[in-house]
Amino acid sequence: MKDCVIELIHPGDTAAEDEKTEVFASVEPVGRDEFQAAGNNGYKAEQKLTVWSSEYDDQPEVIFNGERHTIYRTYGPKPDGKTELYIAERVGNRGH
Repeated sequence: MKDCVIELIHPGDTAAEDEKTEVFASVEPVGRDEFQAAGNNGYKAEQKLTVWSSEYDDQPEVIFNGERHTIYRTYGPKPDGKTELYIAERVGNRGH
């Protein structure tokens, strides 16, 4: 597990109008079962990001490692005050 800074995004009509919030996140790979479940819904699972629940405001997108991703599933808030964000590249984006 590693920690990094991500940007949670409420998309605007244009990229300049996006509402971005920088937060710290713990990064973990997704398991095989999660990867398969995401694929069944048209996503290519990338990572699980864990953030403080108080910092997550139902943003549907995130910038992680310089790339924009969809948050396709969340889990939380958990008893420890954190929420898990499962991020993916939508199948079909950028020719994939």
